[in-house]
Amino acid sequence: MKTLFKAFLFLFIMVNIGCNNDNESLVIDESDMLIGYWINPVYSDSGTTFERAKRFKNDAYGVAFLTENISLERSSGWCGTPPLIFADFQGTWKRNDSIITITIDNGMAGQMDNHWEIKTLNEKRLTVERLP
Repeated sequence: MKTLFKAFLFLFIMVNIGCNNDNESLVIDESDMLIGYWINPVYSDSGTTFERAKRFKNDAYGVAFLTENISLERSSGWCGTPPLIFADFQGTWKRNDSIITITIDNGMAGQMDNHWEIKTLNEKRLTVERLP
């Protein structure tokens, strides 16, 4: 009987882990494709490429451009020494043609301005180059 119960419990756990209850569709603002959550940065010589997402991952870097020019950055902060603990830092953003200026107060490092130039922006990808 214990073996049958363990097998049933194992099957129940595996089915629940495999089920995805996240049936929301990804909403894209056609008037400003930049608005949304951007995760999974891939760094290269030509810049950084992000993927669009519905929300941030719990334990990874990401940036969000929200309406009303509010920005969020999910980061482990300025130190980066393991164990990494990620948190959301709120700030503002503004866009001037292909240049994005992001102002974030990320805790101990204080308020920082980041300037990015948009290289590619579509429904799925954002590629930026960090400006000095």
